[in-house]
Amino acid sequence: MSDNKKKMGEVLIDVRNLQKSFGDNQVLRGISTQIRRGEVVAIIGPSGCGKSTFLRSLNLLEIPTGGQIFFEGTDITDKSVDIDKMREKIGMVFQQFNLFPHLTIKKNIMLAPVKLKLMSKEQASRRADELLERVGLPDKAHTYPAMLSGGQKQRIAIARAMAMNPDVMLFDEPTSALDPEMVGEVLEIMGELAETGMTMVVVTHEMGFAREVATRAMFIDDGVIKEENTPEIFFSEPKDPRLRDFLSKVL
Repeated sequence: MSDNKKKMGEVLIDVRNLQKSFGDNQVLRGISTQIRRGEVVAIIGPSGCGKSTFLRSLNLLEIPTGGQIFFEGTDITDKSVDIDKMREKIGMVFQQFNLFPHLTIKKNIMLAPVKLKLMSKEQASRRADELLERVGLPDKAHTYPAMLSGGQKQRIAIARAMAMNPDVMLFDEPTSALDPEMVGEVLEIMGELAETGMTMVVVTHEMGFAREVATRAMFIDDGVIKEENTPEIFFSEPKDPRLRDFLSKVL
C-alpha cells in the first residue's frame, strides 16, 4: 500500500484472542482489540496484570501461546513471517533505554537504519541530526550515553526508535525508571510525537498523560481487558468495579 493511501483510522494492529503463559502461570487470558492508525492508546493497570507482556507481544518480544496478531494485514504469529522485517515498522522504547554504551549518541541513532541498509551513512547522519534537534539534544551528538541524565537517555531512545520511520511506536513504561523531575521532559516529547499523528501504544503509570494525550485508555487486569474507552469517559465514568477501585488509589 502506498503511503498516500494509508488512511488515518485504518486498522494497523488487530489482536485476536491473545494468550500467553509462562509455565503454569497464564498471564494473558484472551485479549482482543484493534489499534488504528493515528491512535494513542494508553494501557494502565496494576503491577503484574499483563500489560507489559501484552505490549511486548505486539512485536513478538514475547511469543504468544495462543491467538493471532495481525500487523498491517499480516499475521505476525505465523512462523513463516520474517518478524525482523516486520519489526522495522514497529518502534520500541523500553524502561531502561537500552542504548549501546560504547557508541556515541549519534551512532546509536544511525546504527539500525545503516545496518539494515535502509539508509546510507549520509542519509542516516542527516536523519540523526534532525531527530536530535527534535528531541532537544542537538549538542549531545558526540556524547556517550553514560554522560547523559536518565531523561536525556530516554529522549535519545525515542529518537533512535523514530530513526526507522516506524508506523507504530510501542512504549513500555518509558518514565518508570526516571527521577520525578525528568518525567515531564520525556512526556513532552511523547505528546509532541502524538500531535504529528504517530500511532502509539503506551504502557504507563502517568495518568495525566493518559488523560491528556491518549485517544483511548485501556485497563488490563488479571490478563484481560476489563475496560477501554475515551479518556474522558474512562476516568470520569468507569464502569468496571476493579477499575473504579484502581483509579481511586492512583488519582
